[in-house]
Amino acid sequence: MIDAPARPARARRARALLARSIDDAQLARPVTALLSLVVLCVMILGGSLLPVPYVIERPGPAIDVLGEYEDEEILVIDGAETHPTEGALMMTTVSVDGGPGFRVTPVEVVAAWFDRSKTVLPKEVVFPEGRTREQTTLANTAAMSSSQQGAVAVALDELGIEYRDVVMIAGVLTDGAAEGTLEGGDVIVSVGGESAGGVDGYQRLIEAVPDGEPIPMTVRRDGEELALQVPTAPVDGAPRMGVILAPGHEFPMDVEISVGDIGGPSAGMIFSLSVYDELTPGALTGGHDIAGTGTIAADGAVGPIGGIRQKMVGASETGAEFFLAPSKNCDEAVGHVPDELDVVAVSTFEDALTATETIADTGSTEGLPTCEDVTTR
Repeated sequence: MIDAPARPARARRARALLARSIDDAQLARPVTALLSLVVLCVMILGGSLLPVPYVIERPGPAIDVLGEYEDEEILVIDGAETHPTEGALMMTTVSVDGGPGFRVTPVEVVAAWFDRSKTVLPKEVVFPEGRTREQTTLANTAAMSSSQQGAVAVALDELGIEYRDVVMIAGVLTDGAAEGTLEGGDVIVSVGGESAGGVDGYQRLIEAVPDGEPIPMTVRRDGEELALQVPTAPVDGAPRMGVILAPGHEFPMDVEISVGDIGGPSAGMIFSLSVYDELTPGALTGGHDIAGTGTIAADGAVGPIGGIRQKMVGASETGAEFFLAPSKNCDEAVGHVPDELDVVAVSTFEDALTATETIADTGSTEGLPTCEDVTTR
């Protein structure tokens, strides 16, 4: 019987413990929820900062080839009579976010999807798998050099001025074996004492040099012939100089086109118009600001390029009144032309020249083919 009074006391203690447990559980719920929210936020933030395999193309600057870039005159012609001009012939560019050594985040990609002036592309479209950013830059530099050479040739063809075909060093890889020995623009005279008729011929002469030995090469630089021993270094198991060879030309005048680190072939058509303008009396543009884009082939054909939408936006933002677009890019251009810009479709250098002269004479694009005309044929 002595245990009877203890039962109510134990019951009270049990009820107190139960109540305390309930209170602790209720207190734990908001703490757990808060911790879960913090973890979720950290995961979202971390995910938003992770790099993704895309690049973003956005409008780059439109640059007047008849003017200056980075405080340097872009087009300089020596050894031929040139003529003062006015107005502008603008090359257009695309800036790329992402790629090797750089990154874009999911947040940036999503934002770009909703921005009509930007385009999201898989990284490998711009930077092929296994190619470093330096190699891509070299390829773009070589493409720009070849584009400039071809552009000058097309302008001289139009003017009936003769020149000579050669093989040249179109670009030298930074930190490549030939850096400091060869320079972009060097004209190859011989390899191992032998000359060849084209890029393939010189490539075979280079490959015939025993592995590991310097390549004996004579080049012409600034009018002077230089006998060089060009070092090589193994790349993917084979000796390489770290250069790009390309077809080129030697002209009866010295033509320099300087656009800093901008690369690629897409300014060819505008370069041709600019050279033609400086070598002919009067202002080809009639004082108007004309932008454009398009590669230029040896026969004067204007080829398609990437980033047409971004280039039109960049031209409009820079103040261009008119835009010369490759006909083969018109499907991408229609519906995306800025309100302030009149776009003319061109397929050849002759088309571009006619369009520019018409704009100069009339101040309008009336009677010239538009991208709408091209896409509805």
